[in-house]
Amino acid sequence: MNGLLAIAEAFLERMTNPLYGNEVNDQYTLRFNQLLAEDRAFASSFASMSLDPEDVDSLPICAWPWYLQWRMEHAPPPSADFLDALYESTEDPAVRFTVTQSALSDRPAAPDADYGADQAPERSAGQDTALSREFAPGRRRRPQIQSRWLRTRVNRLARDRDPARAGEAEEFAVYLLQLGDPDSLAALRGLIDDRPELREALAGYLTDAGLDPGTAADWDSGLA
Repeated sequence: MNGLLAIAEAFLERMTNPLYGNEVNDQYTLRFNQLLAEDRAFASSFASMSLDPEDVDSLPICAWPWYLQWRMEHAPPPSADFLDALYESTEDPAVRFTVTQSALSDRPAAPDADYGADQAPERSAGQDTALSREFAPGRRRRPQIQSRWLRTRVNRLARDRDPARAGEAEEFAVYLLQLGDPDSLAALRGLIDDRPELREALAGYLTDAGLDPGTAADWDSGLA
């Protein structure tokens, strides 16, 4: 186990595990935040510690979203191998969403050949929705995805046609739509280019979410 994680494990468990109750969560959050504020050397080391795939089990799964969100404010994200291992270790949407969010703070990478060429992707016919109009057929340059982890995962999902994993691309597309930043939307456009059936899945998600027309319009404009 990573030594810093071993030191922090008990605090983070009580900070983030809802089974301890709100009072205990709040008390340990306050104490740990005081520690980070008072010991800048520990805070710096804790923010930038190297994490490997085997470190996934060093903290309870509920603690990783807190750590990744805190780390985004202080240091680059953990390694892509660690993020992959954490993402695959759970089906908890909160953890997977935060892994994706953390990866977006990665430094820009060189353009990927898969997402830098002009292409006219095949489009499937379907119901005319705002999303289908946004991704209307036609030639356009595929957007560059800055995050290396994100580019790799989008490429993997775009090519994975295993029926047993069909829901993973839809799940990831929803995370990208929820994040809504330029890199996420670039990744979403690239994924939809290769998996056009996701257009209608996302339209269904917006409908099921019960968004009011104004909010739905805001999301639509974010994809423009």
